[in-house]
Amino acid sequence: MFGPLPMLHRIVLGAISLCVGVVAGMWIAHVTPLPMAISGGALAGGLLGLVAAYALGHSHEPEPRPVRVLRRR
Repeated sequence: MFGPLPMLHRIVLGAISLCVGVVAGMWIAHVTPLPMAISGGALAGGLLGLVAAYALGHSHEPEPRPVRVLRRR
């Protein structure tokens, strides 16, 4: 987990982890002797990449939000 990130960094992190997952899934499907098509490996890797992007970009604790205090006079 990288913590709270700006939106652009979240998008880049998600895109990179998705691409790495797809390529890794295609490579594993190509190297193993299992009767699995490369597109199936790419799909499985892409899903794992999305899960990894979610795990890297989200924290378990809620982000603190500023609170406005209205004082009466």
